[in-house]
Amino acid sequence: MADKNRTFTRFLAFQVFIIGFIKMGEYVFFFFEQNYINLYVLQILGKSEYYVSWLVSLSAVMGLILQFVWGVISDNTRSKYGRRRPYFIFGGILAGISMIVFAFSGSYWLCLILDGIIISIGTNAYLAAERSLIPDTFEPKLRGRANGIIYIMGNIGMVIALALFLVTEEIFGYEGPEGGTLLEPTGFIILLSVGGGFIIIGGILGFLFIREKPVDELPPKKTFIAEMKDTFQVSELKNQKEFGKNLLANIVFRIGYYTIMPFLFAYIFSLGMGMIELLISIMVVSFPLVFIFTYLIGILSDKFGRKKFLIIALLIMASGLSLVPLIGGPGNYSYTLILICFPFIMITILGFDAPMDSWSQDLLPENKRGQFNGIMNITLTVSQIIGSFIAGYIAIEFGKQWIFPVAGAFLIISIPFFLWVKDTLVPKSNPE
Repeated sequence: MADKNRTFTRFLAFQVFIIGFIKMGEYVFFFFEQNYINLYVLQILGKSEYYVSWLVSLSAVMGLILQFVWGVISDNTRSKYGRRRPYFIFGGILAGISMIVFAFSGSYWLCLILDGIIISIGTNAYLAAERSLIPDTFEPKLRGRANGIIYIMGNIGMVIALALFLVTEEIFGYEGPEGGTLLEPTGFIILLSVGGGFIIIGGILGFLFIREKPVDELPPKKTFIAEMKDTFQVSELKNQKEFGKNLLANIVFRIGYYTIMPFLFAYIFSLGMGMIELLISIMVVSFPLVFIFTYLIGILSDKFGRKKFLIIALLIMASGLSLVPLIGGPGNYSYTLILICFPFIMITILGFDAPMDSWSQDLLPENKRGQFNGIMNITLTVSQIIGSFIAGYIAIEFGKQWIFPVAGAFLIISIPFFLWVKDTLVPKSNPE
């Protein structure tokens, strides 16, 4: 018999659906922002991988600051539209328009300002609202399922983005002088404009349809300075030891993630696969496995705790990533190994968010979720800086294929750190 305490009401089901669209806007936007902005710098502006690393790092540093600032501000917003909703429409529109303008930029320094500063302001407002909204809305026993469904919808957005990428690559791609595929400027304009459009739509839907707790039921708002004094008192920090341990574990894992991300599609392009091979390896084989993994691990984390299956999955994914260098290079690759390895890559970058986010959300103080999400954002920004420079060094010195086993090594290293964190949802023994 189904546990009624572990199912969604109609209201919660609708909120899952809307937050899923917000997540879809985020995923499509960042798919193009993290991959095609980097490719734009390499291919259109003709800069080296180190210029990509500096661009990624500025964006990461801005995110480190702004995610925290927007989190504190949203925690203490008491507008007639709620405390999270206004930041969806503001952040979505600012980031989306800036992304579209980027597609027409011819200067590296303008690109640096647009992506490193302006887009960072918008996306971090959007993300601060989104990441706080999930624990605001769902109880711990439902968070794994909720995050699983929300991330599946985000990954559906990724499928849309990938399909557009494949079609655009087929129409506007051409063979580079050193092999692999390059993209014409028109292709970048289309892809970056679509990414900007999706986050704008996500922001509008979040503003119109999200329902929050009435502001008169919230604690009195505090000034930024008062909130800082409150948060960083010794007594408060002592109460958040598990949060700190979880943060450290996430940093180590995310270094592996961000070792893959900066040059993932540069690597895929470099193989020179045909469109049909790309469709089969990514859309037909990899993404269905990502969906299944995301849904199942969300349910398992609610039923058996946050830790158990996460550790097993990290070991399996690291093993799969270690095989990538065996694939080969342009004109001499093993398509069988591509079909085996690509699911491990896609699950590593897309499949772990549901259990990890649920675990982190369990540890957020109820009335400070925005600012503690900002602190948790250190797992993304510090890791992004370290991972992007590791990726740049590995790509230049050894080749892009070696970023994957290095990423797998960080997955393995993260396991003792996750084991160190207390499980927040240990299931009770069932006498039946």
